[in-house]
Amino acid sequence: MIESSLTLTQKQQLRLNAQMLQSLELMTLPLNELLAKIEEEAGKNPTLVVEEPNRDNGVSYEEYLDKYSRKDRYEDYSDSAAYGSDLSDNYQAWMEGAVKEEESLEEHLNKQLGTLKIDDNIKRVCEILISSLDDKGFFTTPPEELIGAKDKEYLDKALDIIHSLEPAGVGCRDFKESLICQAKEDGMKGDELKTFSLLVNDNLEKMRAGKVKEVSKALKIDEEELNELFDYLKTLTPYPGLKYSSSWDNTIIPDLSIKVEDGKLVMRLNDSTLPVVSIDSQYQQMLDEYSKSNNKEEKEASKYLKSQVNSADNLINQLALRRSTLEKVGRVLMEKQKSFFLFGPRSLKPLTLKQVADEIGVHETTVSRITTSKYIDTDWGVFQLKELFPSGIQNEDTGVSVSKTAIKDIIKEIIENNTTEKALSDKKISDMLAEKGISCARRTVNKYRKELAIDSSFIRGV
Repeated sequence: MIESSLTLTQKQQLRLNAQMLQSLELMTLPLNELLAKIEEEAGKNPTLVVEEPNRDNGVSYEEYLDKYSRKDRYEDYSDSAAYGSDLSDNYQAWMEGAVKEEESLEEHLNKQLGTLKIDDNIKRVCEILISSLDDKGFFTTPPEELIGAKDKEYLDKALDIIHSLEPAGVGCRDFKESLICQAKEDGMKGDELKTFSLLVNDNLEKMRAGKVKEVSKALKIDEEELNELFDYLKTLTPYPGLKYSSSWDNTIIPDLSIKVEDGKLVMRLNDSTLPVVSIDSQYQQMLDEYSKSNNKEEKEASKYLKSQVNSADNLINQLALRRSTLEKVGRVLMEKQKSFFLFGPRSLKPLTLKQVADEIGVHETTVSRITTSKYIDTDWGVFQLKELFPSGIQNEDTGVSVSKTAIKDIIKEIIENNTTEKALSDKKISDMLAEKGISCARRTVNKYRKELAIDSSFIRGV
């Protein structure tokens, strides 16, 4: 016979209230979306007053739109082949222009497809598949279900062609398949590719949790090789299509600026584009009066007004929190990346979210949210804030970490300064970096070289 009984248990559980959820949302919104959010809230809440921005300490919203809505094509700075001390005219123009992608992913892929000499049937299937990709560059419906029975024979060939297009990794089912596809495009094959696939498919969470020994044992490779594979993995793009998604159609308005003025670094938050948000004093007065009334209708009105005033007050507080957090992060970046602001991208230093979080006394997820989809205006151009947190490789001679940006610049310099009759292979460049005390594997050199839009040694040597 089953006996029933009552037991008392105690447990801790975190619940996010509406105010906390709103705080997290506002933290991640870029400036133009924040403006839309404020407008949306003002439309729903009659107690919220939204007034013209304060123009005293900055330029107007219209002036920012004019400055940052030119027709220059967006390029991620880390992919530019023109950085360093000698800036090209085109790059100089880009620096002064907008960060904007005007071409959709479908247009970008079809443009490349049009340059290929392939069978018309295969081309037709490619076009069907490309039109079905989501913003991330992935299929939401299995590709075999997107085409008719008569076209099934062309599917594999069409997928191979799409996988060969730029950006690498599009035309996959998810980010894991995309990472493996990108590795194949980088020339990884055989046992190395098999091990990499096992790392991506079965062991990513363990690596994020720092279980290096466990993963090393599972993959039957030493820890040094595993860390090298994982470092390479971090150079790949999990969602290759996002650069061309519709979200890039919006004009980018930098949230803050750090520039040299009169020989000193000066930071400014772009408050001039944000409206002044407050609570309507008349509604506040009505709330005070109705809350003391015994009239039933006025008591009901008091409840409604109280909820609206509280909502408006929460929004104002969260806007203030977003501003203060962004300002604190900006000041730490001004200190930690001082050489970058003064001398340019090659002087970027490796920096982690945790380092900044520890400086300002918040959790690193807070820094992650406040730097998501945010931009900074500098003397060297407009950058995503995330770009100021580059990973790095330790220089074995000095013990100082060198950022990815600096390594790419050195690779570019090595290739350009090569005076031998034979083009330098990726392995040779890796060896030359090692002579400088920088440990950078051949496949990582291969990846960085492609990001710099530099052809392989075979093509350069022709």
